[in-house]
Amino acid sequence: MKKKLVVKQSVIAVALAIGSTHVVAQTGAQEAPANNMQRVVVTGSNIKRIDGETASPVTVLRREDIKASGANTVRQVLDTLTAFDTGTLRDDGSASSFARGASGASMRGLGKAATLVLVNGRRVSNYAFADGGKEVFVNVDSIPADAVERVEVLKDGASAIYGSDAMAGVINIITRNTFEGVRASASVERNQSHDFGGQDTAAILGGMGNLERDGYNVFANLEAYKRRGYMQSDVIGDYAPWHRQYVSPAFGDPSLFSFPGNLNEPKSATNPTAIRQAVASCPATQRNATGLCTSDLTGITPWSDPAKRLNFFSQARFKLGADLRGFAEASYSRTETTYRSLPYANSAGSPSNWFDGNTKTSQSVPKPKLAVGNPANPFNVPVGIDYRFMDDLDMWVSPSEANQFRLMAGLQGSLANGWEWEAAAGRIGADAKSRDHGAHRTAMPNAVTSGEYKIGGPNSPELLARMFPEIGTDADLSQDFIDAKLTGELMALGGGPLSFAFGGEVRRESMYVRSTDNVVNAEIISRGSLWIDGERTMSAIYGELQAPLTKKLQLDGALRLDKSQGFDAHVSPKLGLRYTVVPQLLVRGTFAGGFRTPNIPETLGKVGLTGFFNSTLDPKRCDTATKIRDILKNGNATDKNDATTAYNSGCLTSIPAMISANRDLKPETSRSATLGFVFEPTRNINVSLDYFQIERRDEIAYRAVSYVLAREDQPEYSPLIVRNAVSDTDRRLADRANQLSPGANLAFPVGNIQSLLLNYENFGKTEVKGVDLDFATRFGMGAWGNLNLSLMNTIALSTRTWDVSAGTYRPNTVGLRGTPRLSSLFSAVWKKGDVTASVRVNRTSKTALNFDETDVATWNEAGCKARIKPTDDLPCYRKADMRTDLNFAYTGIKDLRLSLNIRNAFLDSAPVDLRGGYALRPRSVKLSAEYLF
Repeated sequence: MKKKLVVKQSVIAVALAIGSTHVVAQTGAQEAPANNMQRVVVTGSNIKRIDGETASPVTVLRREDIKASGANTVRQVLDTLTAFDTGTLRDDGSASSFARGASGASMRGLGKAATLVLVNGRRVSNYAFADGGKEVFVNVDSIPADAVERVEVLKDGASAIYGSDAMAGVINIITRNTFEGVRASASVERNQSHDFGGQDTAAILGGMGNLERDGYNVFANLEAYKRRGYMQSDVIGDYAPWHRQYVSPAFGDPSLFSFPGNLNEPKSATNPTAIRQAVASCPATQRNATGLCTSDLTGITPWSDPAKRLNFFSQARFKLGADLRGFAEASYSRTETTYRSLPYANSAGSPSNWFDGNTKTSQSVPKPKLAVGNPANPFNVPVGIDYRFMDDLDMWVSPSEANQFRLMAGLQGSLANGWEWEAAAGRIGADAKSRDHGAHRTAMPNAVTSGEYKIGGPNSPELLARMFPEIGTDADLSQDFIDAKLTGELMALGGGPLSFAFGGEVRRESMYVRSTDNVVNAEIISRGSLWIDGERTMSAIYGELQAPLTKKLQLDGALRLDKSQGFDAHVSPKLGLRYTVVPQLLVRGTFAGGFRTPNIPETLGKVGLTGFFNSTLDPKRCDTATKIRDILKNGNATDKNDATTAYNSGCLTSIPAMISANRDLKPETSRSATLGFVFEPTRNINVSLDYFQIERRDEIAYRAVSYVLAREDQPEYSPLIVRNAVSDTDRRLADRANQLSPGANLAFPVGNIQSLLLNYENFGKTEVKGVDLDFATRFGMGAWGNLNLSLMNTIALSTRTWDVSAGTYRPNTVGLRGTPRLSSLFSAVWKKGDVTASVRVNRTSKTALNFDETDVATWNEAGCKARIKPTDDLPCYRKADMRTDLNFAYTGIKDLRLSLNIRNAFLDSAPVDLRGGYALRPRSVKLSAEYLF
């Protein structure tokens, strides 16, 4: 009898540590004849099948794989995939994001909006806040990791199956579907090499009823997660010296924006002598070598944000008859991330500028000055003050809270001819709330100028609340849905039955996001706002065929028609081919069309998104700012502090901007293709290679800030930018540098940017190409157990974006910052009886420091060496990065599983990064226990 290439349990078991490109038909099943295997639905298709090897490449991470990874959350699980973008938004460190408090998912470098996240094959609620005010996405931290049975990742476009958003791929998180008994688990993770941080988890799972025996099964899972935050003061001693020398000369230094502050008034017609001195009440212990007043902020500067999460998942299945079953599902998540803002700092000199999206005008508020006669002002002229309002540090705690849920019920049945049907209805939704405090545009300056606010305190809580009122953003979204599908076999073909699936769905979506009134009305200094309010109806019908024309050749086809309110209907096709060349070799390929409907924030925003582009390189100021920095960092203590101020003003500046919604947008579209093979030369060796190419067109985005700034002098772009005049601070910094380095003759050529106006457009396109190469093998070692080896690779060949002005693609960015050419994960798992041990090695190839051609002159190797002048042991690129994790598990005690995970076991340091700075990478140890009652 000829061998047929199908998914066999022997091969499925090969990649215990990272999963494989196979889909598991029956998790944990013993090897059995193919005719006894259960038909299952594989991600990327609505048709049940026995052979899990589809035309599309699918990677599977099973429950054992997830445990071996040491992951505490679903996001940490996804970070182990080489096709996943690990730099995607996460809740830790996202205090300045509009979508703070959440973690997203992105594949192939195409962003969160191009990756569809499902739970059990259906959509879940998006996070209530939109990232960047426009990108809606699923918060994967709201999905309980303890309930996950496996994760299937379709690395191919799938809009023909799932509709909008599935352009780069689909992540389908599949939970267990039945459970009897009670199981409790807990874990504690701490940094072994450093005394800070940590993560704790606890979960309980309970279920009753056997579906076949009792006619029902109901279970519920409750999971709690806690992350311990820490401050800059906890880690500053661990930073490498080069970080301070080349990246941030004032790193960890006490700030000159201090409490009780420094008087700062430039020379003018009314003030013949420049003033810069400490407020008289500043203690001697807070004064630096030049006598200026400082405050140590390291103890209140967050380095990791504490978080708490509570995730609940429950499912019920029951028999209603011989051919009729019902199911229901309820899930709820509450996430809380506690951010902390630095107390508001007042900088003497230039006014505060920001853009008011409500009135579409630039706003400007002069900095307050201490009046003549103020106890802190000994001069006969009003003077400015560099000051930080540190009266009440708890005022600057900034919590972000979010809730998400899904409620669903449905029926499944079969017809007399063997066709199967399923229908479901439900509601998904989310809400979120973030709070902070901000400086009121009149109350704060008036209190300082009038003397009502006492410099250095004490000041009453009532006055502080008036000067710095509570601000924030509230959001609420919901979606009601109903769907149905019919599947079955139509006729016999040469290689088997012609199978089909046909179905449809209707969804009604609403979204409301609004900043508090004081922010929307531009009452808060330098605070951007957002106001979104809209709803829409979306509907779709789809069909799919699986045609095994011969025993060797199978064709798959799918077609989906989607209609979203306000937009024309869109048709998404997909074709797939599988050909068994010989029993050991299968060739496969796909071609798909995809799309993404413009979302509510992109089209129905009532007020344009206003805010700041932080850490932006200003090409007209950065060169001068760098030269001033390089001189000042060799001066006295005050000069060293000013060196960072100078550099940041040109190379890491904040740009006020407004991005407006556009009702005339059209959907993004994509074309994707894959071509590859699966080779199984022996029973225990599996090799797969898949080439992929995705081109996304009519991209909805605003023009990249770096791109616009590089073309500021061109007629098309100059009206979008408004600059301030060169400020007194600019002149003071340049004058001091010229004083320290006679003949330097430095001066800023232009002032900083006052406002930048952008809007969402269909103007760009992106093309990505690459190869996924996976290898897995298994060795039976008799009495010594089994050894499984796996290697997963993603090789990026090309990532290019469209140059709107030139009408051509911009240069390839593979190998540049953030886009490594090779991402790999090697795993070795040894199992003998009750003991399992594994090692996992993550590696990414080296990258340059520049993102693209706009900053190549500044951050390529030559530019970096010329500007920064690092020592020979510090490269002007980011070397290859590697981390090794170890895992041990023991199940020798009845109903008990014990495990130990060691992350970064060999304490490998992150590569030197002269642009981004030093990155902490501690060794952590995680202890876990799981008991089945």
